[in-house]
Amino acid sequence: MGLLSSIENKTIVDSFRDEETGAPVKFVVADYKHPFCKKDDIRRIEFQNGESFLYSSVYLSEKRIFQPMYPCAQRIADCFFKEDPPDKALVLGAAGCTLPRFLIQRYDDCFVTGVEYSQQLIKIAKRHFITEKMKSRFEIVNDDAFMFVKEAPDKDYDVVFVDLFVAEKIHSSIFSQSFTDDLYRICRNGSVVVFNLFGTDGLKAQRFAESIAAPFDKRYVFEDYRKFFLCLAKTGDVLLLSRFEKRMTRYADLVCKV
Repeated sequence: MGLLSSIENKTIVDSFRDEETGAPVKFVVADYKHPFCKKDDIRRIEFQNGESFLYSSVYLSEKRIFQPMYPCAQRIADCFFKEDPPDKALVLGAAGCTLPRFLIQRYDDCFVTGVEYSQQLIKIAKRHFITEKMKSRFEIVNDDAFMFVKEAPDKDYDVVFVDLFVAEKIHSSIFSQSFTDDLYRICRNGSVVVFNLFGTDGLKAQRFAESIAAPFDKRYVFEDYRKFFLCLAKTGDVLLLSRFEKRMTRYADLVCKV
């Protein structure tokens, strides 16, 4: 259980069914109180899907910058934007608010757009996960992520997080060439795109990185505790990329670089 093994006092905040898809899945919003440090108190969305227990979580304390979910994805952004913080970010699959909360608390001037397909999850996010501090710099949009990216303006974002799943499975459309091409088009020079490839093995992650034909300058696969993240960098700044690689290898294993 790791982190959760030292957490006690679970409190159910809300519960609801997946009404949009009709799947027999019950979601629960729960708070976990840490016995020694309030900064470690966590709020989670949880659901059971067959044998899989899935969840998304955030720290309740605004003093916490790095969130408990996806530390590798957060480190990629932190290492890439060390000298020049991002102004505009896009999070595809945002209702758990892990990555939007990190971006807002890490970068004072960054505006974040989150795209979420489920209206139900958006309601839960607004009720339980989007704080007053976040509201001025976070917009959550109810839309299909692939259509949103296709219709987004050119060169509009500094960082894009792709966190798109159907239950515990990665959305198959993220592997399409047209989606990758659209991501390249909407990114500014000096930007990075990060894919959460949870559930994918290292060989498949590497093949995905190698098969991308869109003209990203560098493609990386990082491994963090058997979880894989694909990073696409759009910059010709060799020094920036060198510093990024050096920083990132302190936190995660570099599986491949293309």
